Amino acid sequence: MALKIGVGEMVSFLYASGDLTAETFQNVSQLEGIKAHQHIQSKYGSNDQKEVSIKTTFDYQNETYLLQGRMDGLLQSDTLWIEEIKSTRKDIFDLLFVPNVEHEAQLKIYAFMFMHNEQIETVHGRLTYIELSKYQTKSIDYVFDYATLKTFFETSIEAYGQWLVQLEAHLKEKKETLEAMKFPFEQYRHGQRDLMKSVYHTMKQEDVLFAIAPTGIGKTMATLFSTFKALKADNEKIFYCTAKNQGKKVAIESMATLHGQGLKTKTIEITSKDDICFLEKRDCDPEKCPFAKGFFDRLSVAMQDIFTHESLMTRDVIESYARKHTICPFEFSLFVSYYVDLIICDYNYVFDPRIHLVRYFDDDTYKPKLLIDEAHNMIPRSRDMFSATLLKSELIALRKAGSKLKPSIRHSVNKLIERFDHYEAELEGQSFKSYLPIDMTYLELVSNLMMKITNAIKENPKYARKSDVMDGYMKLLTLSVIASYYDTQFRFNITKLDEDLDITIQCLDASTFIKSTLKDKSYGAVFFSATLYPIDYYQTLLSQGLGEVIQIPSPFDPENLKIMIHDRVNTRYKERENSLESIVKAIETVVSSKIGNYIAFFPSYQYLNQVKEALSSDLDVDILVQSRQMDVVERDHIMSRFKQNLTRSQIAFFVMGGMFAEGIDYVGDMLSGVIIVGVGLPMVNEPNQQLRAYYDDTFKRGFDYAYTYPGMNKVIQAVGRVIRRDDDYGIALLMDDRFVTPLYKRLMPKEWQAKTVVRTDRYLSDLLDDFWTKMAIKYPKSSTKDDV
Repeated sequence: MALKIGVGEMVSFLYASGDLTAETFQNVSQLEGIKAHQHIQSKYGSNDQKEVSIKTTFDYQNETYLLQGRMDGLLQSDTLWIEEIKSTRKDIFDLLFVPNVEHEAQLKIYAFMFMHNEQIETVHGRLTYIELSKYQTKSIDYVFDYATLKTFFETSIEAYGQWLVQLEAHLKEKKETLEAMKFPFEQYRHGQRDLMKSVYHTMKQEDVLFAIAPTGIGKTMATLFSTFKALKADNEKIFYCTAKNQGKKVAIESMATLHGQGLKTKTIEITSKDDICFLEKRDCDPEKCPFAKGFFDRLSVAMQDIFTHESLMTRDVIESYARKHTICPFEFSLFVSYYVDLIICDYNYVFDPRIHLVRYFDDDTYKPKLLIDEAHNMIPRSRDMFSATLLKSELIALRKAGSKLKPSIRHSVNKLIERFDHYEAELEGQSFKSYLPIDMTYLELVSNLMMKITNAIKENPKYARKSDVMDGYMKLLTLSVIASYYDTQFRFNITKLDEDLDITIQCLDASTFIKSTLKDKSYGAVFFSATLYPIDYYQTLLSQGLGEVIQIPSPFDPENLKIMIHDRVNTRYKERENSLESIVKAIETVVSSKIGNYIAFFPSYQYLNQVKEALSSDLDVDILVQSRQMDVVERDHIMSRFKQNLTRSQIAFFVMGGMFAEGIDYVGDMLSGVIIVGVGLPMVNEPNQQLRAYYDDTFKRGFDYAYTYPGMNKVIQAVGRVIRRDDDYGIALLMDDRFVTPLYKRLMPKEWQAKTVVRTDRYLSDLLDDFWTKMAIKYPKSSTKDDV
């Protein structure tokens, strides 16, 4: 069997050297490179070819190698030219400018592969640099002969061989253990096997699946196990995408379990650049960051080290090896990811055009298979991925940071600020205004400022505030990238924010772009969540109807969750003051019914505080309150309170859709019940009204798509905190008259069918007493529930 080699990986592994600079960063700057490539390729003649895939089989020292890659250009004029295009911010006309060794190596490898395939002795090569600020180009031409490049190629293969042998040994071991891999538990949970079958067939057929699978059936293990079993090619990679750290944690724990059962795979966790940076304040200038200085000189050794000794490369593991080898942990993790089998990451690294992993989704070297956890989060997240905001205050900060640059960027910054002033005047005292067409003058000013910054930094590479200036540049670049997607599903929005002004290119519907990734750039995708209700809403706004659907029934005894609806409460904004008495009485009735932990979920912090202040001062209960700026330490402290032994009831006041409302397992006695105040509707404001109008025009479902469905999803997520395993039991009290309307009844999960309508505190008290008595009989004190 041939050893497979990606040309890009080989030359990067062997010939990359020097510092990690702005030109070598992943994510946004990759997009600059793509646009620069396209600029040159747009000038190709009718006989010229671009993005030419090439494969070569070559025998050397009793081994067969299969190389594959993609040439930027194959040009046919009087003679044949192979072109490799590279973008740079360096002055390509400087007398000291020399071609990068890695770039030359890539051109040489492609030239050799082409001559080998075509059985010719010579070919012309061209290494073309494009300077990003002015799009000026410089080409270095070569004439290659087969014999010389064969020696270079064989030397490269020999040097890469030891690493290849290690990779091949891993692939062989992975295949053997995958074939032998058994499900790691003695029994399947109810519905788990059905989910696994659907995921397996979806991945085998490279299709799309939406899976509504309730909490507690083991979705993470089911989807990972099935996808691994479906793997058939060495270049298939699994992406486990999640919006929250808790989702990452569960995926990592699942892989640890599979590894414990004998599976030999490599897994990496990708953590955002800002979160994993070793510096107190991120500054990627190699003159200021020792982890960027000489990064490529140490990268290969670091990669071989971690690959040899680790299988589960969590954030802590990545940080440990990055410190050991003094390299940037974020960029290190991206390079290591090329050689692993499973990548656990945020949605952004797959779908966001600004930071998605280019080599996986803009190249054909790999075949990504996607597992999208907690997929109910994807609709608002997808809109955010294709939106971009610039603040007037950010431009003022940029002007200050670049005040001493020569040539000066001040005039260009001021021109852009004047455009902000123009829009501020157009607001005429309003706080929000929207335009259907994008402002081309605005974009030209952004582009001009970017060019000025590039030129200024090029002439002042050691500028004291270079990092701050480049942060501003990246904001402009992000805006420029998003603007290139602008179409009818976008709006150009102006918002007045106290002393600031916000200009946003707002995406209202990203389904076209998400579908493109699913259909054209991935080889199987599963969206899964407990709350994809109604499913046509999610299919429409994520895949434009593409994909199959499976719904797994809840494995839990419906009698263990007592759903009650208080339909005499009106929580609409104008009636909230009048609702306080009923809500407070209900809370007091619930927490007095049985000593336990309870959560009251609210649609806003304001409403939350209103109810809290209305509670009786002599209520015998401990109260926990979520604040707007709560950090991880405070969150963990509150979670620890749920694990303590209680002598009296404890109630937490949380917001729906917040950090405590999903992705957290309150098992056993950690949670006795929840009180849901309101139907969770998003705030009525200009952006949401804009969404409503767009959804009305496009789908004739404006209010439901913009308000009802997202709100009800928060409700279902909050109620889902109560039952997390077979012996959990508890109550959920839904307080709002809309919960008994036909629309909301249709949106409720099937396991809520036994819900009871309560209209008096006495009836509520009787229902609670009856429920707790039944559960005490069903789960006596000696049960595992009381041992948690």
